[in-house]
This record gives sequence, structure tokens and C-alpha cells, in this order.
Amino acid sequence: MDNQHWSELKEAGALSGIRFMFFVYKYFGRLPFKLVLYPVILYFYARRHEARAASLEYLEQLNKQHAALEPSKWLSFKHFLEFGESLLDKLAVWQGDISLDDILFHPRDAFLSCCEKGQGGILIGSHLGNLEICRALSLQQKNTRINVLMHTSHAENFNKILKQLGSEQLSIIQVNSINPATAMMLNEKVQQGEFIVLTGDRTPPSGDKNSSVVNFLGREADFPNGPMILASLLKCPVFTLFCFRSQRPDYRYEIFLDEFSEKIVLPRKDKQSALNQYSQSFADRLASFCKQFPLQWYNFYSLWKAQAHRNPHKAQEHILPTSRQTDS
Repeated sequence: MDNQHWSELKEAGALSGIRFMFFVYKYFGRLPFKLVLYPVILYFYARRHEARAASLEYLEQLNKQHAALEPSKWLSFKHFLEFGESLLDKLAVWQGDISLDDILFHPRDAFLSCCEKGQGGILIGSHLGNLEICRALSLQQKNTRINVLMHTSHAENFNKILKQLGSEQLSIIQVNSINPATAMMLNEKVQQGEFIVLTGDRTPPSGDKNSSVVNFLGREADFPNGPMILASLLKCPVFTLFCFRSQRPDYRYEIFLDEFSEKIVLPRKDKQSALNQYSQSFADRLASFCKQFPLQWYNFYSLWKAQAHRNPHKAQEHILPTSRQTDS
């Protein structure tokens, strides 16, 4: 397994290729898109050794814990195909082809209560499912603005298209350019009743010092501390956000928006211990959804410590007003 950090991976796919795929969907529909998708995904499956190995590693680990799917190269290829369809979903939701009628919202009383009070907060998602569907939250709550923190430098081509199809109620903030001033800006957004979306399952480019070691699907893995540190600084409610392609006949997607913590508190004397507990709680919640929607995990890089060598990476800009960097 290549020991390259996920933030250093270059985007797989030229802008022209992504535009072509979107052209097929826009003018010919979903079925022709799927027909074109097969050879494209087959090409990347054959060429991207690291992603293919990470897919098999994840499927094998999940099978040990859940015994739901027998790992194989064919199942890994299906895993890649699911990812290909998720790219279509991203484009479709930004273009407005997915309506609220297509989405099943599971009980989210705490979140709605925040919105009614004009209170903002943090939504922690992951690379399980499709975070772009969270645009539906801003469509349903007309006065709610969603800000998505993303490490977009490794996916610049795809994000160029997303920006062209963007919504005024949803903005993308590039994580690797965030500094203390930006952290203050995020605080202002939360105070104004806006929500910050970031992922909680990828360690920052700066390395292990900003992560907690948790048990994820039966093995040790590094999960980032950034979301918890940011939440503690902003002193706001925290929710977990997961959106999946639905297995129900009446809906295309399901959104699970659950309260994670009314407020993240990190005591000075035992800060790392508290971070470990919060991260483990998030990892447990993530693992439970992996078992329900196994092929909708779109990480495609080695996550577990036993087989993923961690290198010290060059220092990046601090994204919080502390001596440590955090990332989504």
C-alpha cells in the first residue's frame, strides 16, 4: 500500500472528462450515463492500485465485523461503480434534479429546534454516503445557510463544475486555506445561525499530532481532532450528518441528522482523553452506518494504522487560533 497521504493524491480525471460525463447525463439521462460509466470506472479501477487496495482492505475489515458481503475483486469493482454514481448524484443535486420528495428525512428534532431559534452549529459528516445532498437541508429550511469545509485542492476539476451549479444558500470553503482569521469568520457564521459542515474521518495533512486513535471496525485508525476542537472553540451544538442512496422503493435518498453533543467541552488537564472519547463516539456511529450501507463508503485510501504507514508531513497553515492545525 502506498504511504502517500490522501491530501497529496492528485485528482483522477481531467476536467474535460468530467464535463463529458455531465454532458451525457444532462442531455441523454441517467441510463446512458450509467452505460458510459462502466468503461470509465473500469479504466480507473485498473489504473488506481492504491484506491483498489484500499477498497479491498475496507471490504475485508467490514466482513470480519459484519459478515455481510464476501470481499472479492468483483465486489470492489461494484464499490467503484457506486462511487461513480455518487458523482452523478453530486451534479444532479446541484443542478436541482433532486427534489425534497426524493429524500426521506429521519427524525431531526434537535436540528430543527436550532433552526427555529436562529442558532447555528456544526454538522460532522464523512466519506460514507453523499454530503452534497445536504443542499436539501438549505432547500427545506429557507433561512438556513450551509457552509461546507472541504480540502478541495485534490479535486479542483470537479469542484469547478460544482461552483458553476452552486446555490446561494450553500457555500464551499477551502480548508487548506483557512487561518485564524477564517476561524473567526466561521464563528461569526455560527452566531448568525449558519451551519458548518465538515468531515470527521480523514486525518489532516499535518499528520498524527492532530488525530485520535480509535477502534474503527475492529482495528486501530486515526480520526481527526479538528472537528471536535473547532466545535469546542465555537461553543455550539454538534450534529452528525449522513446521506445515503436509499434502499426503499419510495425514496432515492435518506438523510440521518442526529444530535452528537449539545456542546463539545475539552478540559485543559485532560484534553486528549476527551478528544479520544468524542472521536471514538463518532467512529462508532460511522461504523454502524457502514454496516447498513457498505458500498457507499467512498474513502479509497488506507485508513487503519496496522497497514498504513504515517509520514510526518510538512507543516501547513494553522486553521485554528492554536499551535495545532486541524482539518476536516
